[in-house]
Amino acid sequence: MRLGFGGGGMLTGEAAGNTRHTLKRMAAYLRPYRPQLLIVAFFVTISTVLRLFGPMLLGRAIDLYIAPGDAAGLRILALQIVAVYLGAAGTSAVQGLIMVVLGQRFVSDIREGLFIHLQQMSMAFHDRNQVGDLMSRITNDSEAINRTLSNGLIEFTSNILLLGGTFVAMFLLNWQLALAMLVLMPLMLLITGEVTRRSRAAFRTVQHNLGALNAVMEENITGARVVQAFAREKDVYATFHEVNSKYRKAGMTADIITAALGPMFTTMMTITIAVAALLGGWLAIGGILEVGVLAAFIIYIMNFFRPMRGIAMLYNQLQSALAGAERIFQTLDVEPTVTDRPDAPPLAEIEGEVVFENVSFSYGVEPPPTPAPRGRGNGRMPGANGRRDPGEESGPERVLENISLHARPGATIALVGPTGAGKTTIISLLSRFYDVDEGSIRIDGHDIRDVQQASLRKQLGIVLQDTFLFSGTVRENIRYGRLDATDEEVAAAAELANADSFIRLLPRGYNSQVSEQGNNFSEGQRQLIAIARAILADPRILILDEATSSVDTRTEVQLQQALLRLLEGRTAFVIAHRLSTIRNADEVLVVNDHRIIERGSHEELLAMKGFYHDLYTSQYMRVKGAQSVPEGQVVRRN
Repeated sequence: MRLGFGGGGMLTGEAAGNTRHTLKRMAAYLRPYRPQLLIVAFFVTISTVLRLFGPMLLGRAIDLYIAPGDAAGLRILALQIVAVYLGAAGTSAVQGLIMVVLGQRFVSDIREGLFIHLQQMSMAFHDRNQVGDLMSRITNDSEAINRTLSNGLIEFTSNILLLGGTFVAMFLLNWQLALAMLVLMPLMLLITGEVTRRSRAAFRTVQHNLGALNAVMEENITGARVVQAFAREKDVYATFHEVNSKYRKAGMTADIITAALGPMFTTMMTITIAVAALLGGWLAIGGILEVGVLAAFIIYIMNFFRPMRGIAMLYNQLQSALAGAERIFQTLDVEPTVTDRPDAPPLAEIEGEVVFENVSFSYGVEPPPTPAPRGRGNGRMPGANGRRDPGEESGPERVLENISLHARPGATIALVGPTGAGKTTIISLLSRFYDVDEGSIRIDGHDIRDVQQASLRKQLGIVLQDTFLFSGTVRENIRYGRLDATDEEVAAAAELANADSFIRLLPRGYNSQVSEQGNNFSEGQRQLIAIARAILADPRILILDEATSSVDTRTEVQLQQALLRLLEGRTAFVIAHRLSTIRNADEVLVVNDHRIIERGSHEELLAMKGFYHDLYTSQYMRVKGAQSVPEGQVVRRN
């Protein structure tokens, strides 16, 4: 058996930081399964007792029936021995079956609860946690728990019971032989402990190198286009070879240590049996010990080493499972930083008036606790997001500072400015992906912190620059905007978005499959599907974040026409680098240095000869020779 590989699964070599606390948490989660666990405990006890009783019957057979030549009595005892071992095998099978079912159900519940919890976590949590690491919690860590519950836990417990029971049985058979065994015990435990320690360290190194290998593979397979574009294949091969060699060497070391465990126990068992046979033979010659007792004692010695070997080989698996459980519990213990108040009402139908009043925000500072009159606190974790203690000299730099704006129902507000100025942060705060540090955001007079998040976001429609499409059909991706929409409503939304024409040309039309992240569609097609999704949702407030920045001129014309239909009658916030697309906005807000430095209509800002004028003039001169979007093809408000 190769510990940590193959059917046993990969071990991490890790141990839980607080084993006692993790075990208590596991026990709490296992409480609903207490009846099944009690049944398993009963069968484990019965199985252990039967396995301990078998060698005694064999010793009795030798002394009472084989030596005297009592064939009739031997047949009866043989049947009893067969019944004992069949009983032990049967109870082991039953307990194993129960634990497999229990383990799968328990881990399924853990996995489902963890997934739901991650879906409810605030954007700040996802900002500071890697997707791969979170996926590892759901898959690898939960599977480590499943393997331990389904098999390892029973075997580990059974081995401990069998080890203790065997030791007691040997003393009951003959205390002289048992004392001889006791003299050898410290050496056995010392060797076992040293091998276990080295094995754990070796598998920790294996897991570290496996992580490095996976990182190299994922990065270079995902970035294959860039690798080939810069002709870096040989460099990539060299890096992979180096990391792969380290993983191979670490795996060989771990396997050698594990492979040595079996022969080591076999050697110790052989030596112990030889000592017992010599001492027992001398006692038998002196008439102090019967031959049957000696035979039973030797069987108990064999039974003693088997559980010791099993415990040594299962120890790392149990430690890895506890470490996985601890990581899962740590994730489950993280509270969302953006939460609904217990008495928060839903946001009913709205007109679409939006007001930002002296809003300040920093990604490095968690929002302050909610004032008492508002209800409970925000449930944030101390120290999350790198927040400094009050005694420290300075905190993270503000992303937004004293932002105030007023959007009337149906108005279009354009946000322009350099990269990193805070434009996307403004719409993220409006969506309540984060809570403001200071100030307030109100929709139709309602502070968005006082209403339910789900009801708020149902009033919002968001079309981003990097459109995300889910696996499934085109129809299902559009219907994501409103799950109860009919096929006719989906098609109508696609038609309004100028997407119907290219969808119907697909081999299976609306039933065409979307590949991972929609890579089988062009960027413009993905944007049109996203606009159709937003049209179907029929939001009162629309957010467009660079929705046309990365498409060609012809596709931009289609997008602009679709956006024109989408904007009708809705309050809209539009972020755009191409300033020609927002010249008909009701108000343009120029964001720079984390503040709104200019505001007004397109013509008013040009007349001011300020930052916007310079930005627009430089962009216009840059694209003039490239025949940018014609005057008549920009979004115009009716």
